[in-house]
Amino acid sequence: MRLRIHKKKHRIMFKDFDKMPMLSRVWIYQSNRPLTAKEENIVHYTLKGAIEQWNAHGVPLLGSVQVLQSRFVIVALDENMNQASGCSIDASTHWLKKLGEELSVDFFDRSLIYEKDGLLESAPVFGLKAVVESGAIGPETVVFNSLGIQNISQLQTAWKVQADKFPFLAKFFSKQVA
Repeated sequence: MRLRIHKKKHRIMFKDFDKMPMLSRVWIYQSNRPLTAKEENIVHYTLKGAIEQWNAHGVPLLGSVQVLQSRFVIVALDENMNQASGCSIDASTHWLKKLGEELSVDFFDRSLIYEKDGLLESAPVFGLKAVVESGAIGPETVVFNSLGIQNISQLQTAWKVQADKFPFLAKFFSKQVA
């Protein structure tokens, strides 16, 4: 994997994910298929190198990356140190586009990911009603809320939710009860 990284002299600004502050801002990139262990390593080490050089208008940013459940790439930024700019956010998006091209993965997948029998399944966003009606997703099915998560604290407490508490699905279950 070869990302073009501009070599500027400044401190390495990468921290292990579990040592990032709870209010660190996060971006969740969701892959359209499970990553292999090798791909997970490529993602982690490629993004680690990019984050070590990440900056906003020449000011270094302190960030991290973590791959979860072989489907989600989480990029975190400690905004207590320095805030992201539009350009720095665009840079991180570019990293994932480039990685996706190299690994033949779409990290911008917007389907709903849910757990079924210990495995992760996908449902098209525009077909959620049909998936609920088919019984594939029930009220207690765990779904991943990749859109409403802003920081690590929310990632830990509100990323995985029951389907009947997920805004895009709750309406389908309330109709079943009524």
